[in-house]
Amino acid sequence: MLDMGKSKGIIKHISFYIIVPVLLGLVIESLNRKSLVAGIGYMAGSPLLFCFNTLIILLTLSFALFFKREIFVFVSVSAVWLLFGIANFIILHFRVTPFSAVDFTLIKSAISVSGHYFSILNIAMVIVALCLVTFCLACLYRKAPYHKHRNLKSIVISFVSVAAITVIIMFIKSSSSSVQALSTNYTNISEAYENYGFVYCFTNSLLDTGIAEPDDYSEEAVKAVTGRIKDQKSTVKEDGLPNIIFIQLESFFDVSYVKGLKCEKDPLPVFHKLQKDYTSGLLTVPTVGAGTVNTEFEVLTGIRQHDFGVCEYPYKTILKNTTSESICHNLAKLGYKSHGVHNNDATFYGRNIVFESLGFDTFTSMEYMNGITENDNGWANDDILVDEIIKTLDSTKGADFTFGITVQSHGKYDVCTDKEYPLNVTGAPEGMEGQYTYYVNQIAEVDNMIGRLVKELGKRDEKTLLVLYGDHLPSLGLTTEELVNGDLYQTQYVTWNNFGLKKQDKDLTSYQLYSYISGQAGIHEGLIAKYHQQAGYKKPGYTKGLSMLSYDLLYGENYAYNGINPFISSDMQMGTDKISFKDIEEIQDIKEIRRITGNEDIINNINFTDTGKIYIVTGTGFTPYANVYFDSSLLDTEWIDEKHLLVTEEVNFEPDTDAEDTDNMDNSEDTAGSTEEPDIDETDAFTIKIIDDDGVILSTSKPVLYKNTSLL
Repeated sequence: MLDMGKSKGIIKHISFYIIVPVLLGLVIESLNRKSLVAGIGYMAGSPLLFCFNTLIILLTLSFALFFKREIFVFVSVSAVWLLFGIANFIILHFRVTPFSAVDFTLIKSAISVSGHYFSILNIAMVIVALCLVTFCLACLYRKAPYHKHRNLKSIVISFVSVAAITVIIMFIKSSSSSVQALSTNYTNISEAYENYGFVYCFTNSLLDTGIAEPDDYSEEAVKAVTGRIKDQKSTVKEDGLPNIIFIQLESFFDVSYVKGLKCEKDPLPVFHKLQKDYTSGLLTVPTVGAGTVNTEFEVLTGIRQHDFGVCEYPYKTILKNTTSESICHNLAKLGYKSHGVHNNDATFYGRNIVFESLGFDTFTSMEYMNGITENDNGWANDDILVDEIIKTLDSTKGADFTFGITVQSHGKYDVCTDKEYPLNVTGAPEGMEGQYTYYVNQIAEVDNMIGRLVKELGKRDEKTLLVLYGDHLPSLGLTTEELVNGDLYQTQYVTWNNFGLKKQDKDLTSYQLYSYISGQAGIHEGLIAKYHQQAGYKKPGYTKGLSMLSYDLLYGENYAYNGINPFISSDMQMGTDKISFKDIEEIQDIKEIRRITGNEDIINNINFTDTGKIYIVTGTGFTPYANVYFDSSLLDTEWIDEKHLLVTEEVNFEPDTDAEDTDNMDNSEDTAGSTEEPDIDETDAFTIKIIDDDGVILSTSKPVLYKNTSLL
């Protein structure tokens, strides 16, 4: 009887380890397909792939065998897989690309934009749900039975079980062509997750990062590629260098490509006129619905994102600590200064760090802009970019490269509002009428911004080349069948210039865009850029040679550059205008603010507190994100305008007799743009710090001692 009981217990134990992974796999795949019927269809229609996904779940669950609290570990791992499946389900509702390991690196960015997608109630429900899960697991830890002793036999059985599952997984992966396919065929991430299963694709995204070393990688192989690149010199003269402006248009594409969609009037008249008069074409991008910075990465570097791991964002991996060839580094050889302009957070996707690796000289994010307005979804309107882009061109005497990034037409698009929009839209998919109406009216305003920018550039007596392109299709649930071109990975690009470049239309990929356009202008700088210009896009070995160069630069021995990465991280300044603190003076009469600022209505825009003392700070580059510090302590600060701040907190000055004398500080100098604190001691000194909504200090002015202000 005892043996029979033990046998039943073992069978029950094994059954438990088989049934739970199968059920988890079914639930996860149903969530991945947003349908229980579709999940069952996948299990029945692709049994080997479903089995492979289930085995991966089983492998992770089997590690519970090694723990005394086996039940707790088993349930905890099961809960994690279930949460991954739910997270994927939620993410697929807001973007086309599914949940992957790289999303863990984007948590901060995701939190910063969550207000555009979730209501306060939604966020509260998520927090309550997570707390409930945590509470249940804590109770399980205390109440669930556990093994008091783990003998050698049980440990050996555990090792054998895990090893057996691992061998089976490796055998299936090596012998099944359908399982192997993901490693070489994941251009469409959404289709990959549907074809190969969420668990396999997600696990692959954990393990597969960076660019794989080419099989024949060696100095000889790299030299064979570079040996075919001619040392072509730029033909444009120094005094004839054009300003080059690239504008990445968020979720922007020509809606006339949507079958059956009708607008009462053309929402993109400027864009269409540019298509007619200047070089333009279709642009194949590496992402759809989201993943802006992967298109951005390809445009700026000329490197294919496809060579990286599944769903990888190079901005969040390699470029955080490695420099790369880029438009900025290449144009710097000709004397260009490079500027980034983006009406969104500086830290989003880590641009405030990555842009230094890419060689930008300045980066103006929303924290350095005044006069921003927002659309119905809370995104900054793009009209602010026109003046900011012009400002970058005025900031230097020589030629400039400016990279603008819009945000207004970002999702989500089911904005709850009773507002009537200027453009009516018909023919949208059933249930999507409101989303399409909102989206079309947003890109119509972006088109107006483009028209205004072209007009302003046309007034300038400087050669200028403007390139505009969509980073990816919007997250409107589009399918290939709904598009005239039948491709979810194609947007459009257009150009404009005022110095007679011929119209030479060509369909391109985003990693070919810069090299093609700059080649027309006679600019041939950079090894990868030259490779694109000379190799021939459709010739055999083109992408293989590009992959070789990309690996060599970012992960290899830099054979192409004689063993040294020649690209140096820039000392990037945050904001086109430098942030500086000039003086602070106490205000005896509140009306003095009008006298100092020259603004008669300024008092009505300031929230005063009963502090007893009020001070006016003068300087440059102030925005609503500017904060006044004294002796390293934050003071209550109100923004007035770009040259004035109001301090509504009494400044307490207690001289530090031990402090080093720093009378030689020059108030006109600053360290704006530094992501680190200045080396100079801030004791008994005032500084201005630009701080984002998450409390990150983006830049700090040079300290000015109390005794060097009007307060003394």
